Amino acid sequence: MKGDFTRNTFAPDKHFLRVLMQQGRVQLDSDWNEQASILLHYMQTLASDLIGPYAAPAGENAGFAISNEGSGEGDFTIGKGRYYVNGILCENEQDISYVAQPDYPLPSNVELGDGNYMVYLDVWERHISFVEDDDIREKALNGVDTATRSKVIWQVKTRPLENQYAYCHQGASVLTDNILVVSQICMSARVKPGQTSDDPCLTAPEAQYRGAENQLYRVEIHTGNLDEEGQVQANMPTFKFSRENGSVIFPVKGLSYDAGSKTSIVELEHLGRDNGLGICEGNWVELVDDAAILQNRATPLLQVLEIDAIERKVTLSGGKDSAIDINQHALLRRWDQKKENDIIEEGVIEITDGWIKLEDGIEVKFNTDDIEHVRSGDYWLIPARVATGEIEWPLRNDGTVNDGEGNSVPKSLPPMGIEHHYAPLAIINVDGGVLSISSDCRCSFNPLSYSCQYNYFGQLGIGTDLLCPDEGD
Repeated sequence: MKGDFTRNTFAPDKHFLRVLMQQGRVQLDSDWNEQASILLHYMQTLASDLIGPYAAPAGENAGFAISNEGSGEGDFTIGKGRYYVNGILCENEQDISYVAQPDYPLPSNVELGDGNYMVYLDVWERHISFVEDDDIREKALNGVDTATRSKVIWQVKTRPLENQYAYCHQGASVLTDNILVVSQICMSARVKPGQTSDDPCLTAPEAQYRGAENQLYRVEIHTGNLDEEGQVQANMPTFKFSRENGSVIFPVKGLSYDAGSKTSIVELEHLGRDNGLGICEGNWVELVDDAAILQNRATPLLQVLEIDAIERKVTLSGGKDSAIDINQHALLRRWDQKKENDIIEEGVIEITDGWIKLEDGIEVKFNTDDIEHVRSGDYWLIPARVATGEIEWPLRNDGTVNDGEGNSVPKSLPPMGIEHHYAPLAIINVDGGVLSISSDCRCSFNPLSYSCQYNYFGQLGIGTDLLCPDEGD
C-alpha cells in the first residue's frame, strides 16, 4: 500500500481484539487502519475456516465457472457469481471472456497454443488513490485528497501443464509448488552502529537515524529474477526506495517523446504541495498506468533533467520504452535513491552481499545466500523516528543476540507484500485451436441454513438474514 501513512502497526501474533480510542489524545492513521485490519483478519480467517481455502456458494451464485460458450477461438468464458479464496470474497458481476477481464489487461491477439492448461484465480490487494479513482475526492474540498482505498483484484490466468493427462489435483500442486505468494528473499534493516554528529540542532548527537523528519521508508523490488514463465534467471534482482512509502505521485496529463534528444516531456496536474513532497531535478521517477500495475510490470526509472514550473512540465531522460497510456490513470511516482547509493545506470540499486546504505544512517541487508524466486513489486516498510534516533525493526531474540561488538542483530524478514492468493478453477485443452473444458476444479459449499432457506423462502425472494421458523411451522 503506497499511501501516505505513518506506519503499519497490525501484527496478527499480538492477538489484539480491537483498538480503543482515548479522550483528548492525538488521532493517528495507524490506529484507525489497525482497527480495520484486525476486523478484516478476523472475518477472512473465519471465512477460510468455515469455507476452506477456496470455494463457491452452491446454487446460482457459484461464480467463476469456466466454459467455452460464447467465446472465440482460443478464448473461454468466466462465469458470473462469487468465489472465496482464503476468505477473500471475489465477485464477478457478469459473464466475461478471458481476454476481456476488467483487471487483467491482455493483448487482443493473445492465443493459447495446443496443449493442456490449468486455469486459476490470482487474488491480491491493490492500493487505490484519487489518481486511479477520482470519485474518492470530495469535490467540495477543491481537489484535496483525504483517505485512499484498498481493492480486491482477481485475475483469471492460465498455466501450461506438461502431462498428457491433466487433472485438478495436478493443477493445485502446480500452484502450491511453483507460483509465489511472496518473494523468496529476506531483508534486515538497521541504523548504522556508532554514528555520531556534531550538529545538535536537528537530532540528538547520540542518535543513529540522522533524518530531520519522521519517515516511513519503503524498500521495493524493482526487477526480480523471474521470466514470464516463472523460471529463475541468472541476473541479480534490483531494488529502489522511498522515504514516503512511495506515496509521492503526480497525475500525468500529457506525455510525448523526443527521439532526437532521447527525452520525454511529461505534463503534470501539479508539482507537489511543498519541497518535501515535490519533484526536483536529479530525482529518479517511474511512469506507470493501470496496465503496468495490473500486469506487475516494472517500468524503467527515468531521471528528472529539467522542470518548467509555469507549464508544470518535466523533462525526463529516456522514456521511449515506457509504453504508458495517459488514459489509464497514468502517474509519475518519485523514488529517493541518489548517486551516493551506488545506483546502476537504470537508476536502481543492485542487491549485493553485506549492508547497503540508504540514507541518514539507515542500512539494509538482503539474505543473498537464500535468493530463489524474487518478484517485482514486493516490499518492506521501515518506520524511522526522530525522537528516538532509531528505526522500528524487530531484533533477533528481542535484542539478546549481538554481533560481537555489543550491537543488537536485526531480524531477517520476508517481504510484507504484495501477498497473492490462488485457487484452481479448471483444466482446459486446446487442440487445433478448439478449446474444451476437461475438468471443473472449483469447490462449493452450502449455506448453514441451506435447506431451510430454499424450503421456506426460495420462492419469496426473502433475504437469508431472516431466522428460520421452527420445523413443522
